[in-house]
Amino acid sequence: MNKLVKEVLTNKVKINYYFKVLTYIKFWLEKTAYKKKGSCYIYIFLAFVFMLSINSCELYNPSEPIPAYIQIDKINLNTTISSEGSSSNKISDAWVYLDDQLIGCFELPAKFPVLFEGKHQIKIMPGIKVNGIAATRAPYPFYSSYDTLINLQVGTIQNITPHVKYRTNITFNFMENFENTGTIISKSPAPGVDTVIQQIDAPNPNVFEGNGSGIVYLDKNHTFFEGVSSTSFILPKSGADIFLEFNYKCNNTFVVGLFAHGTASSSKEAALIFNPSANWNKAYVYLTSVVSGNNNASDFNIFFGMINNTSSDSLALVLDNIKLVY
Repeated sequence: MNKLVKEVLTNKVKINYYFKVLTYIKFWLEKTAYKKKGSCYIYIFLAFVFMLSINSCELYNPSEPIPAYIQIDKINLNTTISSEGSSSNKISDAWVYLDDQLIGCFELPAKFPVLFEGKHQIKIMPGIKVNGIAATRAPYPFYSSYDTLINLQVGTIQNITPHVKYRTNITFNFMENFENTGTIISKSPAPGVDTVIQQIDAPNPNVFEGNGSGIVYLDKNHTFFEGVSSTSFILPKSGADIFLEFNYKCNNTFVVGLFAHGTASSSKEAALIFNPSANWNKAYVYLTSVVSGNNNASDFNIFFGMINNTSSDSLALVLDNIKLVY
C-alpha cells in the first residue's frame, strides 16, 4: 500500500509540473504572433500530448520484475591421475541451462541475472576457447556437466562452485607428463633436425607441476627442433571430436600438428601455430579437421616443431601434461 501511495504522489507532482509548463506556454503564445483564433490552443494541446507520451510508460506500465542472481567464480576439474593425467585446465566459460533452456555463455568469473524464482534444475557445461581463440568458444566435449537443483530467490545471489570430470566414454591414447625417466617424444627423422626434447626435474623452476617437465633449447648452433610421438595412432574420422591438450610456455613461436601415414606416402599437417607465452598456458588443439581431412591415412603421429630463425642464442619451449583425447 505504501508503494502505491508513493507512486500516486509522484505522478501528482509530475502532473502539477506539467500544468505549470502548459500555463507558461499558453502565456508565451498569447504574447507572440500566434494570436489567431484557436492557434495557441492547438499548440498547447500538442505540447500536452507530447509531454504525456514521454512519461506514459512510467504512469501506466507496471514495475519491472526483480531478478535473482547466479554467481560462478570458477569450474573445478577432478581427475584420476593414473588414467586421466593432470587436472590442469583452462575452463574459461560457463554454459548455463535452467530447466534445459540455455540462459547463456558466461566468461568466468561471472554474476548474471535470471528471471526465475523457486526450485529449478541447473546444468553448467564447462567451456573453452578452441585453439585459444576467443571467437571459438564452445563447451568442451570431454568434460562432464554439473547438474543440480537450486532454489532461486528474488534479489539474492546464488553462489555455485561446479566440480566436473572427464566423461567416461573417451579415450586417452597418448599421455606424457614427464614424471618418469625418459620420454615418448622422439627426434624426428626430418632432415636438419638437430635438437631433442629433454626432461627437467623438480626443483628446477621451469617445472610446471609434479616431478618434471619437458624442455627444448635452441641457440645459434641448434636451430631446428621437431619431436614426434614414439608411437602412431589410429584415430576416428567422420568429424569425430579429437583434441590435443598440453601445458606450455615459450619465448618463440612453435607449431603442433600430425604426420598422416597412408599406404603409399605420408604427409605433414600443421594444426596450429603458437605465439610466445612467458607464463604457463593451457592449450586445447582441435585436430578433427586435420584427421578427417586425411581420409586415406591409416594412422597418425603427433609432432611439435620449433625453428630458430633469429639471432637469438637462447630460445626455449617447455611442455607438460600432453594428452591426446577423443
